Amino acid sequence: MSFESLYSASLTYLTLCPHPQICLAAKDKPTSIHLSAATAAEDHQSAPNIAHISWECMREEEMQTLIDLSESVIVIMPAKAAGTSLKLFAAQCNNDAYSKLKMPGNLPKESNANILGNDWEMPGVIASHFWNPVALSRLLHSTSRKTLVLYSHRDETSRFQSAATHVLTTWCPNGGGRNMPEKPSKFFDAIQGNNCYLSEDKLINKFLAKRYQEMEMGTNELLTCQTYSSIEEYAPNMVFVDYRNANSIQNLLAEKYCPHMLNRTMHAASTGEKVIYVTLENGSNVTLADWLDKKLSFLEWTLDLNKKSSCQVKMRRMEDELGSCDGGFLNAKAVVNK
Repeated sequence: MSFESLYSASLTYLTLCPHPQICLAAKDKPTSIHLSAATAAEDHQSAPNIAHISWECMREEEMQTLIDLSESVIVIMPAKAAGTSLKLFAAQCNNDAYSKLKMPGNLPKESNANILGNDWEMPGVIASHFWNPVALSRLLHSTSRKTLVLYSHRDETSRFQSAATHVLTTWCPNGGGRNMPEKPSKFFDAIQGNNCYLSEDKLINKFLAKRYQEMEMGTNELLTCQTYSSIEEYAPNMVFVDYRNANSIQNLLAEKYCPHMLNRTMHAASTGEKVIYVTLENGSNVTLADWLDKKLSFLEWTLDLNKKSSCQVKMRRMEDELGSCDGGFLNAKAVVNK
């Protein structure tokens, strides 16, 4: 096999490896990555399916019981799935524990062992954004039976729409945000007070297609074959939650871990009264919100938002099951195949 073929196989292996056990083993043996990459997918095909995911809707009282039985809860999410609100809640729920433990804004990709030694008290609730399926697989592999993992889920089209709006309104008019290509005064065609104007062509080709900041931290990059295989193989205590249930989740967690936070749900700060206008080819202006609403059903296809996705059949099955749950809670139980 040529070097180029091995290199390409290695990149594919590291990002989309369908068998988490192989991926994690290769991480600790970097010299074997190139040798293993070419056969990883083939090995996975021959590996027995020891379990499958049984999706079970949960009522709010059942969710409360599950939380009460836990000794810690880790809440995870992609960008724009109520993450900031849930992270603010976790910080307030744990009082001083977060600051004493020097909790990072998001859980590191590698070791979290330093959290153990900074304070006697450990946090009951941890919340973190995730955007790497390997890191998520490691979490699902390592959590104890007494740890509950809650995944705040949002459909990718809706998530991307919210992310694009957030990034652009944060950038307008004074350049908030990070890693943007140029100053607002150069990027926008006009800035009037808190309102910014840009052409449709620039919006599509220089902004949406580039996927800046939260726009690239997507659902489809996170819930891959590797993630679903991790649930089946490692059997974590994991519940998928509709992101719109963030308030309910906060109150359920408060009942067990921080009664002082009952009915004091946290919300992310608004970007204020800002409007982005898109100038169409005929010279008329429409708001970014109206433009995205009009184009919404075409975004995933035209912008190739699913290019890093895998096992979409399992994703759509999960979304169908979650959408059918009256309470908005879906238990992902690994059931051993007979």
